[in-house]
Amino acid sequence: MEKKLNILVPVDFTPVSIKALEFLHLLMQTTTVTTHLVHVIEVNTGDWGGSTEASETLDKDSFRAEEQKVLKQFEELKQQAGIDFTSEIVYGGLTTAIAKYAAQHQIDLVLMGTEGADGWLEKISGSEAQHVVRYTDVPVITIHQFASITPIRNILWIADFETEKQPEQSIIIIKNLQRLFNAQLHLLQIIGKEGEQQAQKIQNNMRRFADTYDLQNYELHLHHNYKVPAGVRNFNEASEMDLVLIGTHARKGINHLFYGSIAETLVNHCIRPLMTYHLK
Repeated sequence: MEKKLNILVPVDFTPVSIKALEFLHLLMQTTTVTTHLVHVIEVNTGDWGGSTEASETLDKDSFRAEEQKVLKQFEELKQQAGIDFTSEIVYGGLTTAIAKYAAQHQIDLVLMGTEGADGWLEKISGSEAQHVVRYTDVPVITIHQFASITPIRNILWIADFETEKQPEQSIIIIKNLQRLFNAQLHLLQIIGKEGEQQAQKIQNNMRRFADTYDLQNYELHLHHNYKVPAGVRNFNEASEMDLVLIGTHARKGINHLFYGSIAETLVNHCIRPLMTYHLK
C-alpha cells in the first residue's frame, strides 16, 4: 500500500495562506494525503507556560477569545474547502512553531502561501515563508500570491548538479512528485560567461547527477545569465514550467545577511509553485 503524504499547511486565514490549498487539491487528485492545517498564535517564549492557564503574564481572556475565533475559522474553512484535515493551534514564534510541529509529526512536505518581500525588507527580514524555508528541515513548497497553479506536466530543477549534498529524503519526495503527476523533469543550470567554455563538462556533470539518483524522463538545459534568479525567471517565461525545485544551504544570522540565498530570493519572487529543500 502506498504511503500517504503527510502535509502541513500553515494558515492565518488570509487569501494568501489559503492559496496553498489550491496546490493541495492538485496533490489530492493523484494520491492520498494526511493534511495538517496549523495556525500559530504568536507569543514570546518567555511568556508562554505551555498553556493559556499556565501563562501568568498573558491576558488570558484575550487569548481565550483568539482561540475561539480560530476554532470557528477552522470550522468555516472545513465547510468551504471540502477536504478533511487535522486542525491545530500552536503557540510561539511563527518560524520555530512550524519547524517544531513539522519535526514532531513527521511531516513530509510543507505547503505555504506567501506575499513575498522586496527591497530592503527582503535583505533584512525577508518574508515569513523565507524564514520557514530557512529553519524547517523538510521540503517546503511556497505558493506566491500571484502564482499560476496548473496541472504539473513539467518540473524544473535548478542546481549546480554536484552529486554531493543532496539529501535522500528530498530526492525521494521529488521523484515521488514526478511519478504522481507523470511529469517531465528539466534539469537547469544557469551559467555566466565563464561557464560557456565548460558547457560540455557541465552537461557531463548533469548526466552523472541524473545517473547517481536514477532520474527518469528528464532533459538537460543550460541557460546563460549572470544572475541565477533572473535566469530562472527568463527560462520560466520561455518554457512555462509548472513546479520549480531548488536546494538551499539555509544560511542563518550574519552569514545570511552577507551571502543571502538564491532559493530564498526565488521564494519571494517566483511566480510558479517553488519547492525548496535543505542541502547537506
